[in-house]
Amino acid sequence: MVTSVRQLREFNLVLPEQFVETPRGELTEEGLRALASQIAGVFKTVELDTGSVAAAITLASVGAGVAAGGASHVSAGIFKSTDGQRPLLVLLSAYVMPSDHASVQAAVSGLLEIHESQQSGLVRTVQLDSGPAVTVESRADSEIKIGVPEETFEISQHALTAWLPDEDGTTLVALSVMSTNTEDWADVKDLAEGIFDGFFWQPRGSADD
Repeated sequence: MVTSVRQLREFNLVLPEQFVETPRGELTEEGLRALASQIAGVFKTVELDTGSVAAAITLASVGAGVAAGGASHVSAGIFKSTDGQRPLLVLLSAYVMPSDHASVQAAVSGLLEIHESQQSGLVRTVQLDSGPAVTVESRADSEIKIGVPEETFEISQHALTAWLPDEDGTTLVALSVMSTNTEDWADVKDLAEGIFDGFFWQPRGSADD
């Protein structure tokens, strides 16, 4: 017997211009220069200035860590707070997973049940431009120790994740927007919701029908 396996559904994601895709895997000198050049372009600074290179190294390190956790896409954006007093670092990751849901509504019901039982944060159903989805808002608190003498700093990692099932029951995508900017989390949430509406499933090709 021959069993046909459907390919995962592909998608497009439209991001604000301040976002820079972080490279996956080990960053070469050529890759570092290319990423620093992108960052310099976003902030309209001199190409390969010290700040751009430092930001490139940081983003590459963060991106490599998230990619190691299974993310297929990692981007980071740097913005100013609405009062102009603070920089906002926002990390976006996309996870693509095979699924076998009978319908979008069935997938949404299952996602609601799973995330509400896990009590990992505020769970909601939303209607995005791409269709129904489930969002989960969560917060994780941790501490880091820096300096000599050692000082302890508390960090809150906020995340808003949208779980998007495709209409033909083959693919589930999780888009997660994360930030440690607690003071500005409401603004980051607004940004995340706009990003979620920039997600579009690609039509199936004739070869997949």
